[in-house]
Amino acid sequence: MAKVKGPLFSLAATGKFRGIEFRTGGGETTVAGPKTITTPRRPAQVAQGQRFKTAVEAWNALPPADKDLWKASASGTGMNGYQLYISEHINQNVIPPAQPERP
Repeated sequence: MAKVKGPLFSLAATGKFRGIEFRTGGGETTVAGPKTITTPRRPAQVAQGQRFKTAVEAWNALPPADKDLWKASASGTGMNGYQLYISEHINQNVIPPAQPERP
């Protein structure tokens, strides 16, 4: 199924269609084959991905009252409660079941 925004082959087409991708950047539309990652992920990348996954799982396990506290703490920071929680969880190097401290 094609997922293209804008008329196909127009200047504003973005998305995938039959194995090709329409991308827009810098005011230009580019048509190319799908991007493939050829280099394997380094151990540090794998570890960071695991830390992020752990932080997201911890956020999803929080009761709504705690989520509301994080949302209130995030006001004025340019982040929402979820983003602040994930950021603090990773920056404080929290090991479950511990929780990060709110700033």
